[in-house]
Amino acid sequence: MAPRHPQQKSRLRAATTLLMALLTMLFATACGTTPKTDTTPAPKPQPKTEKITYPAQSMRSFGYSNDARGSRKAAKDLKDSGDFTDAYATKNGDVIIITTEKQRQTKIKKNNEWIANGERTFRKSNPDYRYQINQDGTAMTVWTDRHLSPKSSSGIFLLVPIGYGSKFYMTGHTGPWDMDITIRNSHTSQQVGHFKASQNINPDMNTFGD
Repeated sequence: MAPRHPQQKSRLRAATTLLMALLTMLFATACGTTPKTDTTPAPKPQPKTEKITYPAQSMRSFGYSNDARGSRKAAKDLKDSGDFTDAYATKNGDVIIITTEKQRQTKIKKNNEWIANGERTFRKSNPDYRYQINQDGTAMTVWTDRHLSPKSSSGIFLLVPIGYGSKFYMTGHTGPWDMDITIRNSHTSQQVGHFKASQNINPDMNTFGD
C-alpha cells in the first residue's frame, strides 16, 4: 500500500475527530435527556374524616319517627344540610355521619347557638321562669306556668333538648342519649309535668297551673 500523503493523514484525523465528537454528542443526548417536567398540580390532600353514630333509639329525640323510615329521613336531612361530608342510615336504624374535625367543631358551635336561642326565648317570656340543666345535659328542670307561650315552649322543650342531644354525640359520647325533663310551677314549685325528650311531645301548658 502506498504511504498516505501528509495532507490525507490530516484530513483523516479531522474526519475521525469530527465523527468521535458527533458520536459523543449523540450518546450523551440519548442517555442524558432530561424528561419533560409534569406541570400538573398534585391533588390536594383530603381532610381526615371520622364516623359519628346517632343510635336508632335516639331518632325520636330529634323529631323523627323511631323506625327505618325515620332514620333514612334523618340521614337525608343531615346530608342535604351540607354540614357534613356524608350521612347514611344503617340496616339497624343507626345514622352514621362522616365528618371532618372542622365540620364537627362547626356543628358543636351551632348546637350551642340552638341551646342559647331556646333558653333566651324562654327567659324573656317571664322573669319568674327559670330552668336548671345538669352537667351532661341529660336532665332538665323547668319552672313555668300555663301562660308560657307556644314559641317559648318550643324553645325550652324542643330546641334546647335537640341542641344538647346533638352535642352529646358531636363531643364523642356514644350510646342512646335522652333528657329527663321535669316541669314545676314557677310560683309554688309543685311538680306539674314530667316527660323524656325521646317522647318527642309538646306538653299541655294548661296543666302547669297559674
